[in-house]
Amino acid sequence: MHFVILTEIGVAVFDKNTCVKSLPFSDPAKEYVEIKEEKANVYQLSDFLSKLTSPVFVNDSSLMKLLKKNSIEAELMDNAKIENIQASKLRVLVDSGFAKDEDDARAKLRNFAVQLSSSKVTETSESPDLHIIQTINTLDEIDKIINGLSSRLREWYGLHFPELDNLIDSINGYSRIVLAGTRDDITDSVYTEAGFPDTKVEMLSLLQKKSKGGKISEENLAIVQSIAKQILELFDLRNTLEKHVETQMGIVAPNLSGILGHAVGARILARAGSLKRLGSMPASTIQVLGAEKALFRSLKTGSQPPKHGLLFQHALVHAAPRWQRGKIARAISTKAAIAARVDIFGAGINQTLFEKLNVRIKEISEKYKEPTEREPMRIQQRDTFRHGRDQRSFGRDSRSDDKKQDWKKGKRRKFGKRRR
Repeated sequence: MHFVILTEIGVAVFDKNTCVKSLPFSDPAKEYVEIKEEKANVYQLSDFLSKLTSPVFVNDSSLMKLLKKNSIEAELMDNAKIENIQASKLRVLVDSGFAKDEDDARAKLRNFAVQLSSSKVTETSESPDLHIIQTINTLDEIDKIINGLSSRLREWYGLHFPELDNLIDSINGYSRIVLAGTRDDITDSVYTEAGFPDTKVEMLSLLQKKSKGGKISEENLAIVQSIAKQILELFDLRNTLEKHVETQMGIVAPNLSGILGHAVGARILARAGSLKRLGSMPASTIQVLGAEKALFRSLKTGSQPPKHGLLFQHALVHAAPRWQRGKIARAISTKAAIAARVDIFGAGINQTLFEKLNVRIKEISEKYKEPTEREPMRIQQRDTFRHGRDQRSFGRDSRSDDKKQDWKKGKRRKFGKRRR
């Protein structure tokens, strides 16, 4: 009877209590994980075991499956034997020749743990979905920066050319005009290059001549122009990030990207933390991602729970009538949960998901053309219950107060008789 023992340092074969073969790992962390994931090459061990005539017992199920793939009849040890090996792990490493003594075995196990942790950190850091999360978070941060700088630019340059703010909504075009200089330096070609039509160019030229704004010094203009330049550079960076998100989502999560869209899919992926975590979430959780405060408030107060979170940014949800949004968000989140699981296992694009989603949304739009009557909110029932309870408690308190007053009056009469 032979025992094949998988350790963190290597694989050893024992004939009762004697080690007859030891196969140390050259890279313990990597090779141990490969055996656990059933991806290792165990031909050398299989060649040795194929020459044995006695049955073989293994302490690890993954190693047993690998041996069976190589036509080795192996069975799993009982739990008592496995626990005994785990308890005497240091002695097993010494007897196998993997360590000189128990102190050396303890040091090698510690090095193995450090290498395994480092490899896990490296593997996680290389995950492409984490880079997508960083990209979409950077994109949102850039939007905040652009909004802040654009309002400051409009206020500052508006002191010199206030009429420009009411006519130009695009901060990109506004920044290009600011880079031209003062209002006296702005020509019709500047407006044209900024992307404005001829009718608007004529209007801006007329207002430019009749502007009521004050003069601006060269020092202030230089600062304002540097802000405008930074805004345009941020716009270029934003466009680059958008293209990067679109490309990476199509590679890493094509089904999720097809269901939710590139931007919404990346934001939901960022809220979940990773594609693996998103795939493990139920559809109801995906539906309210981004609306956690409203969800917990509804659980606390009994108000209506949120129907959607980040999914409100989805084109189908945002454009739908108010009474259809919850149902459409539920249908999309259901397909998104399945799409994330398909993307995790790399099964390619599943067209059936898109077709079923389109059918379901069409059913919702046809079935719920008119708004349905709302059921009474739970919070109203709760308030009614509280109101009745408060009335009952008020009655009890008033009766108890009457009893206290009667008791005090009786006590005064009693003491009054004693004084007489």
